[in-house]
Amino acid sequence: MTPITSFSNPQDVANRGEQIYKEKFQAVYEKEHGGQYVVIDIATTNAYVAPFPEDALRLAKTDAPDGQFHLIRIGAPAAFKVSHIYAGSHRSV
Repeated sequence: MTPITSFSNPQDVANRGEQIYKEKFQAVYEKEHGGQYVVIDIATTNAYVAPFPEDALRLAKTDAPDGQFHLIRIGAPAAFKVSHIYAGSHRSV
């Protein structure tokens, strides 16, 4: 399947995915699927929900192998939390 819309910039994919989610899915999914993951196909605007991100992506890729996808954790500000711990001292040479 040839995508209707193709983005080369990851930020454009993310922006389009967020827009689709807010317009089509957010209100219902946050009530029914909180804490799960949704993958949005930005070309078709289809959504794939699963308890784990890998499962949602697997569903999406099975349906649209060449799709461009955006992952969202339903009800959370981001799909993943990233932390950095600084251990040790910084030395300049």
